[in-house]
Amino acid sequence: MNKMSLIDRRLCSLFLIAVVLLCGCESNEGTDKPLTLRMAHVYEVTAPTHAYGTELLSERIREKTNDLDVTVYPAAQLGSESELLEQLVAGELDLVITGPSFLAMWHPPVGVLDAAFASRDLDHMLEMAASAEMAPEWDELRKKYDARVLDTWAYGSRHVTSNVPIRHPDDLESFRLRSPAARIFQASAEALGASPMPIAFSEVYLALQQGIADGQENPVPVIKSMGFHEVQKCLNLTGHIQSSLQILVNERTWKRLSADQQKALLDSIQELGGEVYDGLIKDEKKLIEEWRRDGTMEIIEDVDVDAFRERCREYFSKGFEFSDVYNRITANPSEEDGQ
Repeated sequence: MNKMSLIDRRLCSLFLIAVVLLCGCESNEGTDKPLTLRMAHVYEVTAPTHAYGTELLSERIREKTNDLDVTVYPAAQLGSESELLEQLVAGELDLVITGPSFLAMWHPPVGVLDAAFASRDLDHMLEMAASAEMAPEWDELRKKYDARVLDTWAYGSRHVTSNVPIRHPDDLESFRLRSPAARIFQASAEALGASPMPIAFSEVYLALQQGIADGQENPVPVIKSMGFHEVQKCLNLTGHIQSSLQILVNERTWKRLSADQQKALLDSIQELGGEVYDGLIKDEKKLIEEWRRDGTMEIIEDVDVDAFRERCREYFSKGFEFSDVYNRITANPSEEDGQ
């Protein structure tokens, strides 16, 4: 009997806990407590994405409404990009930030935005992301996976770092270039002429320090925030990918929000997207000037961008699910003047 009563008490306790949790998940209607959404991303707190963006999101929303808030978990606290996407689709997270290469694992055509030399600069990339060309692809993500794209933020122009100058694709022969594990990033590294190496972001510093990888590629503010400038001698201004990030909300979460809450969230995200853009441009310019002046890194500016562009465009012109789109968006002859 004692054993049975202990089981009964435990079952009763579990039932009460479940009731409390369910009550906590109910709408905040009729209370003064704001609805709090959970957002996660993998970017460091010093990176522009967080420093100029998500760190300010809660404050920006609360300027517009008292009944909505966001708790942000940066720096991969809740998992890798792939894991965060899975949590978003499952409804375990409300908002997630990730890039086209990882979204392409779910819907391959969106990977075009991360293909080398698809866009000539960050403005062109943002224009592409908001274009009628991409709209059906974002809609497919929403329909298939309940992942709604609220906005696209600039992440920065990706440049190759190394211990020897890289000016031409021939300089990358047998060069072990660390790139993110997503297929499009690996393909872009190969298109440049390098041997791609998928190494976890957190392990890149050690891989460069120990010579496991010969170099890596990232925007300048990310190179700084991760300390890669400490273990690499050259910053080669290849600008081969104009990186973007998509701000995603779970569609079921979105539909639960009132029209005012949706507007406050969307307006805040779009405002901060502009501030992230301005911040990363400012940071890149400042860092390149500092490194050139104090010799932290040798800045290789005379990169044969035309040679890299020609090689990459030939590489991506066929064999990928987005090749037709890639060919269309790179067909404008006037864009050659912008690189």
